[in-house]
Amino acid sequence: MLRRRPRRTAPSWVRHPAAGMLLLAALYLTATVVNVLLAVTMNTWWPALFATLLALVSVLCATTAWRRLR
Repeated sequence: MLRRRPRRTAPSWVRHPAAGMLLLAALYLTATVVNVLLAVTMNTWWPALFATLLALVSVLCATTAWRRLR
């Protein structure tokens, strides 16, 4: 009889339903910080406006991930 090979699966935290949204929230938060630094360095207003939009999307992603954790 042939032996069955064990299936390779991702770690449990990768398969968690909230992992993708948490990763997106972290990426949007990083982009927010970069845009705030850009706005301070360039002394212009448009990167700060874009940073607030990115921060809002980051909060929405984190909220969605929080709902999936429960």
